[in-house]
Amino acid sequence: MESSYSKDKEEDSEKALIRPKSDKTKKGRDMRRSSEALTFELVSRHFCMPINQAAKELNVGVTSLKLRCRELGIPRWPHRKVKILQTLIDDVQELEKDTEPVDGHRTRRVVEMLQQTKKLIEERPAMMLDKKTRQLRQACLREKSRRKKLMGHGAGDSSMEIGDEIRNDSAACRD
Repeated sequence: MESSYSKDKEEDSEKALIRPKSDKTKKGRDMRRSSEALTFELVSRHFCMPINQAAKELNVGVTSLKLRCRELGIPRWPHRKVKILQTLIDDVQELEKDTEPVDGHRTRRVVEMLQQTKKLIEERPAMMLDKKTRQLRQACLREKSRRKKLMGHGAGDSSMEIGDEIRNDSAACRD
């Protein structure tokens, strides 16, 4: 009896080794072939979205996409870097509206520099953000936080102080 049990075990393990691995999904797509067909240009068009969504759009699994990215020299999915840069561009453009008469040319140059950095990240995803960009991001985050505090800091006293400051500034401009 022991010999038949061990023999069955051996046959099961052999069957497991012999069984062909299928890369086909329920719809009949060959996942291995489609992931090999992914080029850097095709993958880079999807850097603006999370990797799960990009995998769905490209009709491949997330793991297959990650493996193909490593083969293409993309160590990490750059969605967060791209998103950070786009948010920073939007923030600087919003600040440009407020400060256009004072330093409009300067903010336009910063926006152009950020757009160029975003383009470089899309071309070379392994590239890190430079120190100036990180400092600018921190400054924008501080400014957003400061504005949020001013807008939501108590309904009574702080709004009166802000209104008084605006009135005082406008009165000083008239004189």
